Amino acid sequence: MRSASRVFKYTSVTGSLLLCIVCLLTAQVYAQQVEKPTKRIIAHVDSLNNVKYPLVKQDAGKAFTLLNEAEILATEYNYTTGLAVTYLNQADLLNQQGYAKRALELYYRSMQLSQKSNDVYNIARAEQHISTIKRNDGSYKEAEKLLNNTLKVFKQLNKPEDIINTLLKLGLLKTQQMHFDDALAYFNQAQALSRKSSYSYGEKKSYYNRALLYHKINKSDSAVYNLNKALLIDIADNDILGRAQSYLELSRIYKDKADNEKATTYAHLAYAASDSAQAPSLLRNAVQLLLRLSRAKLDKDAVIQWQEELIFIDNQIAERERRESNNFIDALRSQQEQQIKVQERMLDVSRKSEQQKTLIALYTGFLLVFVVIVFMLSYNYKKAKRFTYELNLRKEKIEQQVALLDQMNGEMMQTNQQLEDDNELKSKLLSIITHDLRKPLANTQSIIHLLNMDLVTMEEAHELFAQLEAQYTRVINLTDNLLFWIRGQVSGAAVDLKPVNLHTVADAIIEEQKIPSNDKNLTISNNVDEDLTWLTETETIRIVFRNLLNNAIKFTPHGGLIQVYSETTDAETCVTVKDSGIGISEDVMNRINSKNYYTTKGTQNEEGSGFGLMLIRDLLKRHEGTLKINSEPGKGSSFTISFPVTAVITDDRFVS
Repeated sequence: MRSASRVFKYTSVTGSLLLCIVCLLTAQVYAQQVEKPTKRIIAHVDSLNNVKYPLVKQDAGKAFTLLNEAEILATEYNYTTGLAVTYLNQADLLNQQGYAKRALELYYRSMQLSQKSNDVYNIARAEQHISTIKRNDGSYKEAEKLLNNTLKVFKQLNKPEDIINTLLKLGLLKTQQMHFDDALAYFNQAQALSRKSSYSYGEKKSYYNRALLYHKINKSDSAVYNLNKALLIDIADNDILGRAQSYLELSRIYKDKADNEKATTYAHLAYAASDSAQAPSLLRNAVQLLLRLSRAKLDKDAVIQWQEELIFIDNQIAERERRESNNFIDALRSQQEQQIKVQERMLDVSRKSEQQKTLIALYTGFLLVFVVIVFMLSYNYKKAKRFTYELNLRKEKIEQQVALLDQMNGEMMQTNQQLEDDNELKSKLLSIITHDLRKPLANTQSIIHLLNMDLVTMEEAHELFAQLEAQYTRVINLTDNLLFWIRGQVSGAAVDLKPVNLHTVADAIIEEQKIPSNDKNLTISNNVDEDLTWLTETETIRIVFRNLLNNAIKFTPHGGLIQVYSETTDAETCVTVKDSGIGISEDVMNRINSKNYYTTKGTQNEEGSGFGLMLIRDLLKRHEGTLKINSEPGKGSSFTISFPVTAVITDDRFVS
């Protein structure tokens, strides 16, 4: 019996020691896992950094928000390489937005992190960007030193595109220093290396920068030659923005040579390319050139036209800059708030970590005391069993906490999605209000200015006022649609369904549109079943019919035919507005089906808001209805709205 008891005691002691060692090793492994980022976190941070490049031209504020998210994750999980790249991207974005000092601070912070991980490539990239800021500040020597350092690193790493871009920056630096021979040498090196590595953008930029240099030293023929070379590459690469820049510079050169005809031709090409590339600043420069050339030719009509265009573009640029500035400031403010929260969270984690270390030390001491007690007592087994039970309870609590965290993450994702939807709605409203509601006001300002300056006759003034009246009529219709849509989107009120006779509604809308239809001598027939009644909102179905009929009148030529008729099947009931108009091309149909804001002029240059079809789809969606479009260019179009057959009412009852 004594021997058995002794074996039991030694076995219990050995088990307790093993349990203590396992607990310590588990705590150590857990601590190491918390400190290191997982593959999923690394991939997510890298993807956020990569998203910045295509998004920055569209919405700098949203791009900065994504980079802020990358910074928070990289900081929280100690992902040094990703954090260095994030700081570099944030600095690029801040520098583009005019925050050079803050950008410089982030560039140096990125370099410090890259030095810790010995990432010489990222250090060189940061120095290259810093050199641009130094060059703009007039610190030419410091900028040149930085560029020479980066050039040396890129050559060691065999990065041809980075080498070419650095050579181009050195050429621009020498141009600003008036060292034109050195600048040409750098541009020639960049061109030769670009051809060797098939880097078309670098070759194009070498030609373009040489042209700017030649123009600066009054060698216009050489400037024109190099710009034409750059244009050939832009055309081959389908670089519309690059073509716009080259056309603009060619127009300026010919204007300086007093060749107004060629200057005007290239200014028009620059205007068209800038408009296609959606580059407002280049578009404004092209319009300013056309305005100066028109004044030089004493072309009063052209001067008026380009003055109005310049006013409109200035309004667009001002609104866009205001919106982007607000978004970017909001993103900066959000970054500061998030950084404070992250710091607080890290302090809390540190505090909890210290507590855990204290608890681990206490547990270790407890286990050591427990081992001593086991030597003296024979009932070690019961205590070990009880301790195991407590560990299981703690494990269950931890699992519950993990599940709670997962639930909270899901709720946060839903909240973020709602915020993104709200921002998208705000962007839609701002775009429509800016583009369509401000234009009549800008035109009114232009007309008053022309009248005050006595630049138009009374007959011309009457024509301008007639055009303005038509624009205000369109704006009133747009305002009605917009307000009705906003009420449905924002109020969240339940849909109030009532029986509505479709034949009566169609008659009323046709009567409303008599004036525009009579102006074009159109025939409109109402062949909707006189007994067809839908369970819907009266104002909703009137808005839908009004927009469809107005659209048909807009794109139907003089003397055309518009038919409104109904069809009913076992599954659905439909009402179609069919016209004999100009039809819809495949490209336009793709834009309409993409459910984006889009509009074109009618057969008599009638203008629209581009909001009608988007509004119709939103309204029909609330009633479980659909919109189908069939069209063939030159043979007309048909727009069909359909509802489930259960929405049809016969003898004051639902059809089953």
